[in-house]
Amino acid sequence: MTKLIAHMLPGVFLIVVFSLLKSYVISPAVTIESWFIYLNFAFFAACVIVPCVIYFLRTPPGIDHK
Repeated sequence: MTKLIAHMLPGVFLIVVFSLLKSYVISPAVTIESWFIYLNFAFFAACVIVPCVIYFLRTPPGIDHK
């Protein structure tokens, strides 16, 4: 499980950076646009799902590596 968390740390870091940019740099008028909401969802999903997929492709479930 710690390897999965290690794979997810860059994605969590990107989410934090994107959230800070959204809060302080990007204007509120842009953040309420529908395309930005879809982009926000896609970005968050990619930052969480892609590292999990990479982890499970390298370490398939059910294989004990101890």
